[in-house]
Amino acid sequence: MPTKRDRIAEDTTAQRLLNLAFIFNTTTRPLTTDEIILDTDLGYGSGNRESDVRKFRRDRQKLAEQGFEIVCADGDGDAENEASSWVLDRGRTFATAGIITRDDASILADAIDEYLSASLTPLRVPLTRARTKILELVCAGNEAGQAADTSAPRDTTQQTMLDIVWLAFSLRRKLTFSYTNGRGEHSRRAVAVYGIFSHEGATYIVGLDDAAQAVRTFRVDRMDRALRPGARYEIPASFDIHAYLFLPFDFGDGEAVEASFRFPGDFLPENLTPITHGRGALTRAADGSLIWTITVRDLDAAAALALGHARDGMRPAAPAELVARWNALIEKAVADHVAR
Repeated sequence: MPTKRDRIAEDTTAQRLLNLAFIFNTTTRPLTTDEIILDTDLGYGSGNRESDVRKFRRDRQKLAEQGFEIVCADGDGDAENEASSWVLDRGRTFATAGIITRDDASILADAIDEYLSASLTPLRVPLTRARTKILELVCAGNEAGQAADTSAPRDTTQQTMLDIVWLAFSLRRKLTFSYTNGRGEHSRRAVAVYGIFSHEGATYIVGLDDAAQAVRTFRVDRMDRALRPGARYEIPASFDIHAYLFLPFDFGDGEAVEASFRFPGDFLPENLTPITHGRGALTRAADGSLIWTITVRDLDAAAALALGHARDGMRPAAPAELVARWNALIEKAVADHVAR
């Protein structure tokens, strides 16, 4: 009969196997032996390198028995020095045709369709992909050689990462991931995701970052790999994602400067949210007009934003360089009109 110690050891092993399966399914690059065996969050990092190397080898074997193949990316399956790197063999890991029948697949597909039609679920994307994969496998195994449906997008590592981010957010579980910032600096972050948004084709998360102990924004396509979602959290009632949405002038090579824009006095602050996204500060001037003050990095983009809302009465107020670029845009627009 298994002892309490045996059960604890089994639970610990199961936790490691689950962590390994998770990170290799989400990583965007090969992982080195040392990245794995020195990682205490994965269940290694005992301080005894040889013991952790053996443990990692046994764990790979156990996962392979379940059809989850982690292989050496260097072409040398026996090398386990710090230069060795490992990847998930997706071709051998995922199920092959013939495991389920066409009838089984139809039942599963119908069940997924019924669930999705009756439920607003954050699992819509992975369930839809699972449905497509099931039908593809059956088509691949048909004696008639039917072609698989290629209209659905193929699995990609980036899509997997997006699914993991959305899953962590929907379950309100803290997400731990490796991250590379715009300067190429690598770090590990643990973030309670408060919100998700897209900007110019990229997806961002906003949440409480453990390292900074403050709310920060991260690009999903800069996440290298993720661990299983961890501790539960609650989103503060005061959190408003509008305060973190990007505006056209947020990106640029110039120094950050405080800029202000003037709006007619009959505007209410809440009427300006579509323009301000709730960011910056709104104050009432002595003449009754509304002044919006915000940090900008691209004065040309800031002037263009003001020109785009000129019919709403939006005008640049400061600094003088912003006003000058606004006037230059107007002069160009008039010249272009006259040239036509």
